Amino acid sequence: MTDYLKSGKLLQANPANMATKTDGVKKILFTGYDGLTLLDLAGPMQAFEAANAIRRNAGKPPAYEIRLAASRSGRLQTDVGVPVEATSWQDDAADNPHLIVVPGGPGVWNLETIAMVDAYLRAQRKATEIASVCIGAFLLGHAGLLTGKRVVTHWRYCQRLQAEFPDVRVDANPIFIHDENIWTSAGVTAGIDLALAIIERDHGHCLAADVARGLVVFLKRSGGQSQYSKLLETQSAAADGKLSDLHGWISDNLHRPLSVETLAEKTGMSLRSFARFYVDETGVTPRRAIENLRVDAAQRMLADYPKLSLKRIADKCGFTDDERMRRTFIRRFGVPPSELRQHFTSSAASR
Repeated sequence: MTDYLKSGKLLQANPANMATKTDGVKKILFTGYDGLTLLDLAGPMQAFEAANAIRRNAGKPPAYEIRLAASRSGRLQTDVGVPVEATSWQDDAADNPHLIVVPGGPGVWNLETIAMVDAYLRAQRKATEIASVCIGAFLLGHAGLLTGKRVVTHWRYCQRLQAEFPDVRVDANPIFIHDENIWTSAGVTAGIDLALAIIERDHGHCLAADVARGLVVFLKRSGGQSQYSKLLETQSAAADGKLSDLHGWISDNLHRPLSVETLAEKTGMSLRSFARFYVDETGVTPRRAIENLRVDAAQRMLADYPKLSLKRIADKCGFTDDERMRRTFIRRFGVPPSELRQHFTSSAASR
């Protein structure tokens, strides 16, 4: 295994100190600083606390001890102006956490914040795992924790992360990545996906599923699933949201034949007017947009339902048959759906 004390890295990764499924209480410390993004902090924190609540209701001890600590005790200002209360790192110094979570936020660009978090992370040699949410990855990079690692951050900042830390392997696509003792996640809500993956790893699928249901989120987006949504991409391209209702209807009816004539009728426009209007609004033809949404939906199902047959996925996503879906995936990605599914499966197994 890799010796993390070399090249300015932090921990020594070996089977003895890698986290495994456990019934013991895991200590999680969220690092705080002025200018952190509230949802980066609250999302995963709420997921871990929801796991505690479910276990308490079942007469079991809590799974996680959760703390927020910073270089000083007191109030920290979040990016939305709502303050949060933190203890100091010095108060927690003797109580080494199992997992350190570094949220993102505009404060990561502050030189004082970089120096303080860097000093703290380098001092925490006994922490089993370290995770970042969104652009919190930059603080891990400054602390020398990402060297040689495959990592992700918010898609808007992936190129910048790669440029600032050229010895890091930035993969802009996944929602989260687990590489040895380092977890990194994409933008904001992906921190919840990361927390659910950790809960599932620690205490099994059932608890993670219960947490997801309680938070009313999907369980569970695979770490290998793309952080890009074709639906959101298409929606954002349409000015003033004029096509929002149509796109919602398309997403709910991908299993049906969706001709351009049907879409024009749905919007109350002539075929020619609709086709011209759609391209002007989104930059793609209606046929290409439908294919994008079908591919996007099929990717999610390949990742989230490993036992569902390719034929069934093709039917649900409107490809009419699995051969047409196979040809589409090869044209788009250079690999068939079966190979892409293997990638998702291997990504999940490596977590």
